[in-house]
Amino acid sequence: MRIKSYLITILTELLDGKILTSSDKRWVNTNQYFKTIKENGIELIEVWKPNKTNRGRHKERRLNPSIENIRRAEAYLMKLQGIKV
Repeated sequence: MRIKSYLITILTELLDGKILTSSDKRWVNTNQYFKTIKENGIELIEVWKPNKTNRGRHKERRLNPSIENIRRAEAYLMKLQGIKV
């Protein structure tokens, strides 16, 4: 059995078309994974939204659906998983 890293999980969900926030996952600091994804040339669309429980706000993130961006995301995911092309 292969263990999935948090980064692989987030990237897979973004490729599946999900919109994610840092509070979707109960990990210590999920914002660090979004930063790592962006540093690898993958463009995320980030929109500030108001919180439901207080007056604060949060970012909702999704993958930019351009063909080149999806290719970069898939290539990075394969690299993380140790799959050679």
